[in-house]
Amino acid sequence: MFQTALYLAISLSLIGLLYQFFFFIKENNTFGKKKWIPRGLNVKNFFLNTIFQIKLFNAGKLRWLIHFLVVSGFLYLLIFHALDDVTSFKWFQYYQSTVDPFQFLRNLAGVFVLVGCLGFLYRRLYHFKLLRKRKIISQGLFSILLILMVILSGFLLEAVKIISEPVFMEMVEDYSDIDEDTGLEDLKIYWEKNYNLVFNEALLITQEKLDTGKQLNEDFCMGCHSPVKSAFISSSIALTLKKTGAWLNHHRADNYLYYAHYFLCLLTLVSLPFSRLFHVFLIPVASLEKNLKKEQLVPGPNQDPYPSPGYINTATLYACTNCGFCSDGCSVLPNFLITKNIHTLPHSKIDAFKKLFHTGQFDSEKLYHLQSGNGDCTYCHKCTDICPSGIDLQNLWGILKQKLAVKGFQDNYTFIESLSLKQWADLKPEKEKMLSPPEETTQLADNGDSFKNCIQCTICTNVCPVVEHDLAGNDYTPQQVMNLLRLGKKHMATGSRMVWNCLTCFTCQEYCPQGIKVADIMIELRNNGNLRADAIKLDNLTNKKA
Repeated sequence: MFQTALYLAISLSLIGLLYQFFFFIKENNTFGKKKWIPRGLNVKNFFLNTIFQIKLFNAGKLRWLIHFLVVSGFLYLLIFHALDDVTSFKWFQYYQSTVDPFQFLRNLAGVFVLVGCLGFLYRRLYHFKLLRKRKIISQGLFSILLILMVILSGFLLEAVKIISEPVFMEMVEDYSDIDEDTGLEDLKIYWEKNYNLVFNEALLITQEKLDTGKQLNEDFCMGCHSPVKSAFISSSIALTLKKTGAWLNHHRADNYLYYAHYFLCLLTLVSLPFSRLFHVFLIPVASLEKNLKKEQLVPGPNQDPYPSPGYINTATLYACTNCGFCSDGCSVLPNFLITKNIHTLPHSKIDAFKKLFHTGQFDSEKLYHLQSGNGDCTYCHKCTDICPSGIDLQNLWGILKQKLAVKGFQDNYTFIESLSLKQWADLKPEKEKMLSPPEETTQLADNGDSFKNCIQCTICTNVCPVVEHDLAGNDYTPQQVMNLLRLGKKHMATGSRMVWNCLTCFTCQEYCPQGIKVADIMIELRNNGNLRADAIKLDNLTNKKA
């Protein structure tokens, strides 16, 4: 039965791995029908990030320690304990699971995993409010709880076997010829005193019987049983269970615990391709491919503002562990704190990106919020630099922008650029008068004192690098934008090319002889333009639904 269950679990796991593999290959052709072409191999990063998790270490030392404890302990248990028939027994002539150092190392590895899992859960509780706000409180919880149950059931099983009389009697029958006439009672006495065994009947302990039992133990048992003290966790649990030992032995609790432990191990195997555990295979894939450099994202003349290759290695997308480091270091995290749009944060955009592979997962309003959040990205490369999984996040946001544009959800820059200034001014969302809340804008453009002293000297225009680079591509110059505000045409100014092409280098503001905060006003006008464009899009969505 156990062998059949094992073969079934292995088959399901392999089917899951094949399904994921073919899914990744298929979806690599999703964007613009371009096949995935590797950008080169980063062998050094592959070894450092796969074996030592160097990027996780740089991002957070405590998180790296938790990850190291779980992975190293679990790998030891998998290789040297779970697969001992094909590993340990062949590699070590004297190997037995109950012999030191293997008994001690098994407990030590179990402690590693246990401490790592508890550290993970403690962190979840400590940052509960933050993680719930970011909607990642349950991410990876199933996998870590499953591993925790495997370890705890393993410790409990070993502890119950230590005190189990039926297990002891089975070993005596299988590996010795000792019986009642040849000192079985003496061996029982010695094991009760030194191995924490629990017997149903009371045994009369004498020094002579202990000495005889010790000799029998050396003759028949010591070759495959080290003192249980080296199993420091299991033996400690066994001591606490001694009072209930007779009841546990009577009901053969060791068998039930073995079934539970075996089932949990098989469940771990089956869930491998579909749970957080799968990132063990995907992180090496993400780490092996070279990421785009920041300068490769800089557009050339007449190019998309944030170009991307048009393809994605889907496996790297699923390497995300929802650790949240990308969101912690995100340049536009303050935007999320104001707008409450969860798709502003990188980790949420990754989850949304995965859902885009499956039709029917998003309605128009959710796609709008996803586009709005992705549109806030400044392409600063911080998320890519810090990602412990080695994912080229910078490339993802460019591809996501393309994907959303194909679905009819353009970013605000492209949306406004597609309209003439008159068309933009004529579009009036229902909440036109509510677009300058003080918590979202500085209200400089609404205050005439901010720009009334402009004398139209054109110094701001003369020093502007945007004007120098492409005068024909800008409909207004900086001093003309100030004049639009003086004429009460703020809604028109929010859609001018100058406002949206401004580099915010602050040169105009530094050289202005009147001390006008030209760059600050440009930033505010762009913010107002963003709010206005968002409101127009929402109105369009509402009208479509109606």
